[in-house]
Amino acid sequence: MKFWRHSLIATISFLAVSFSVVYTSCSDDACLKLKCRNGGTCADNICKCPTGYEGGQCERKASDRYIGVYDGTTIIDNKPPTIDSAYIAYTETDYGSATKVQFVLYSRLTDVIVCNIGSDGKISYTDDKFGGRVITILEENNQLNFTSIEHPDGKEQTIKFVGTIRK
Repeated sequence: MKFWRHSLIATISFLAVSFSVVYTSCSDDACLKLKCRNGGTCADNICKCPTGYEGGQCERKASDRYIGVYDGTTIIDNKPPTIDSAYIAYTETDYGSATKVQFVLYSRLTDVIVCNIGSDGKISYTDDKFGGRVITILEENNQLNFTSIEHPDGKEQTIKFVGTIRK
């Protein structure tokens, strides 16, 4: 009788340990269920999006979050703020592009900036206008932040626009 009891306990213990090992070693591969779009690839259970796309499945163009008209204020150096607006649109030649947009600050209506959205989701742009300038544009939560560091007449000048998207 002892033999059968020990054999039964050993068998049940072996089955319990085997089941635990098999059960815990199986992990669900989320990449099998995840559908990365627009050239995105799944790695470590998340979609890695190519430049110009964002979202959990790379389903949105990065440019889409920038497109619109923004109302806010512009501050040049430490001068008082002025009411201003800006708009960001697709370029005529690259309409619907995931990365290329044009930016216009209404107080500088003739200064159309055609720029690309980087892999970090920001717009960075450099040119020789106004004595050389470096521009950064970032949109977060429907708020646009535009900064241009320029050198007109050899002196550094900072222009900042902050605005919210017009509904």
